[in-house]
Amino acid sequence: MSPPEVSHWAGEPQSSEEADLIRRCQQGDQTAYEALVVRYQREVFAVALRLLGDPEEAKDAAQEAFLRGYQAIGAFRGEAKFSTWLLTILTNLCRNRRRWWARRRRWVVASLDEPQETDEGSLTREVADPAPTPSAQAMSREHMRHVANALETLDQESRTIVVLRDVQGLSYEEIAEILQCRIGTVKSRLSRARLKLRAALNGVL
Repeated sequence: MSPPEVSHWAGEPQSSEEADLIRRCQQGDQTAYEALVVRYQREVFAVALRLLGDPEEAKDAAQEAFLRGYQAIGAFRGEAKFSTWLLTILTNLCRNRRRWWARRRRWVVASLDEPQETDEGSLTREVADPAPTPSAQAMSREHMRHVANALETLDQESRTIVVLRDVQGLSYEEIAEILQCRIGTVKSRLSRARLKLRAALNGVL
């Protein structure tokens, strides 16, 4: 399956340095793409980890997202952030993996209280957002386990939008681009997802 077509939102464009890397990559410079991988591998892995809940599955999904991004780099128009385009590919991959697990009744639940080792060093799986959301209140490791388990009870759409907004801190515009929907739809879906998360955490936090 090839990466989805992405119509970029008219938001903040990539930096001139990043634009140069993309241009060089489109001209066949593999080292330029390797530089992009280094730049975004922690973010991509972090999102995959929170969407899939398993470090090995997250690593595989991140690698596949970068591979598909490389294969489709010629279609990237550079009208907005490369990371937004890349996360669109990743979230689609994670959704498909979840569907595959569901068909085979395979549900992976991973604790989020221990750091994961990456090429960049230890990545602490934490939930943090300045907005007054349930996940933002989970400061201790014990609470983090409860939040992780609660996220696993959400449907794929709700889990994805909470992770992108409340964990990764992406803007509504970026999320709308990744999920290919309107900003108003993002806000309404996020509101419903937060209510579901609060319900799942009822009596725990």
